[in-house]
Amino acid sequence: MQRSFAPEILDDPNIPEEVLARARRSLTAAHRFLGNTACLLRTLREDPQRVRSVLDIGCGGGGLLVEIRRQLGVEVIGVDIRPPAKADGLVPILPADAVRDPLPECDAAISVMLAHHLTDADLTCLIRNVGQYCRRLIMLDPVRHPLPLALFRIGMYPFLYSVNAKDGVRSVERSYTADELKTLAARALEGTGATFSHSVAPFYIRQMLDIRYRAQY
Repeated sequence: MQRSFAPEILDDPNIPEEVLARARRSLTAAHRFLGNTACLLRTLREDPQRVRSVLDIGCGGGGLLVEIRRQLGVEVIGVDIRPPAKADGLVPILPADAVRDPLPECDAAISVMLAHHLTDADLTCLIRNVGQYCRRLIMLDPVRHPLPLALFRIGMYPFLYSVNAKDGVRSVERSYTADELKTLAARALEGTGATFSHSVAPFYIRQMLDIRYRAQY
């Protein structure tokens, strides 16, 4: 499968606010169903250093942050290029482009289903930029592979909000293969002293990039 760069519906800056809000709520539920929320909570709990604050990059309506705050009792904040008019659970969300803008300082940052929206150059800049404000970055993203695409079409597509169903297919088509994401991360972090691990879930349903930055970087 070659990587697609066709835009997703939610990438349209003119999409109506009510459609965007409904799609974001549907995504929060999908993350819970697919195990993405549980994966993030488990990874944050297992941090050798206590996590007191979490930043969600590309947080949408803030649904994941509500769950993280409830489960872990940490301070949370989100950034999004198009923040919602009303965030879920009154989570603070700032307008920001994490590729190049200053970010709130937090112990850990998360990024869920964002990487495939970016070019190689922008994802590289995002990885480096986050390291100036957080000591850790946990990224979850789809894997470009025929198996998760087939499973999504059979098991998820009929039950999702139509916007999310169509964008879900495009997300897999736009995403990185496991080798591509590992290679990009290694190049982005070269010379910084940061380390990272990479893992792929069963059936290629997601991949996780876990970056630990040096304190001074």
